[in-house]
This record gives sequence, structure tokens and C-alpha cells, in this order.
Amino acid sequence: MERGAYCTPKVIYMMKFVLSLSVIFMSFSALAADSEGAFNTKGAAKRSCEAFTSTYADQGAETYLYGGWLEGYITAFNALQQKTFDITPWQTTELMLLMLNKHCTDNPDQKFLDATNIMLQAFLPTRLLTRSDIIEMTINDSTIYIYQSVLDMTTDALKASGYTVDMAESEFNMSYVNAITQYQQAKGIAVTGFPDQQTLVNLLLVQAK
Repeated sequence: MERGAYCTPKVIYMMKFVLSLSVIFMSFSALAADSEGAFNTKGAAKRSCEAFTSTYADQGAETYLYGGWLEGYITAFNALQQKTFDITPWQTTELMLLMLNKHCTDNPDQKFLDATNIMLQAFLPTRLLTRSDIIEMTINDSTIYIYQSVLDMTTDALKASGYTVDMAESEFNMSYVNAITQYQQAKGIAVTGFPDQQTLVNLLLVQAK
């Protein structure tokens, strides 16, 4: 950084966000297909972490190809993994690519497939075992959609952290918004009142560890 330069609040939030991702990844064995544990790979799975980070830095069309491969792989994972309706019930593709970039930057020689499996292993504790209703959350003029089960998970996590959440029949209300806002303020992250990606990473993944 040049002398006299400074970080804006948005940059500081992003720095905190990226740092929080580093504690999420864990060891995970690759899925095996034949009796010797070997299987063929396609597309992005054949590439190295170094190749991905180079592509991610450009944020070009190739980055979207990685995102498309990732979404397809997760769909197959959901279909084949036992007791899993959705391994990524709140994680956006953009978040996952950011997490993979952080991990791959630290492990350039690792295969992109292996990095993806490590990330999915980290997501197992918050996966949905069965189908869940999707509810609408509106604050001011902003609206998001979230699984009821994820709302319940965040409510439990907030209560475990000492925040008061009075959720009649697990329905979204201002008590929940106030608790999320207080949590965001305490963590020094962007205050939105929503269970946004940065808040969910801290509340359901980082805090759980």
C-alpha cells in the first residue's frame, strides 16, 4: 500500500471476512469410484489450485466456468450423499469461490477438486438433512429468501452467544433483526440486519469452531 493510503470500511470488512475463512477448511478424502479408489475427472477438477487462483484474479469468463462446474458438482454431491438434501443451504457460489481462492492461494499445488471437497467437508455440520421451506425476509426495501432451517440454526447460534431472540413459532420478526444487528456490531462487520453471507460465515462456521 502506498504511503498515505487508507482502507475504507468496505475494504476492512472484506479483509475480516477473508481472514475468517481461513479457519473453515478441514481434511477430507476424495470420493472414490473403483475398487482401487481411482476415478476420472472432468473440467475444473483436472486443474490445480494455482490455475484457479490465476483465473480468479482476472474475474473473467473462465471464473464463471469454475462457478458452473462447482454448482454441478454440488448438485451431484446432494444427489449421492446420504442424509443430505443441500450441502450448501445458504452459501452462494460467489462466497464459495472466494473461500476456494483463499485456500488455493495457500495451497497452490493442490487439485481444485480436492480443495472443493475440503470446503464441502467444512460445510457438513450446517447441511440440510431434509427438505425445508423457504421463507421471505424483508427489511426496509430489501428482501432475501432463506431456508426455515437456516433461520432456525442462526436463531440457536445467536441464543448460544447470549443474544435475546423471541421467535414465536420460529417466525422472522424484529427481535431476530435486533439480535443479528447487535451480533454484527459486536463482530465489527457490515450491519445489515440480515443473515447475510459474512454474518452466516461468522455465526455458523467460524463461531462453531
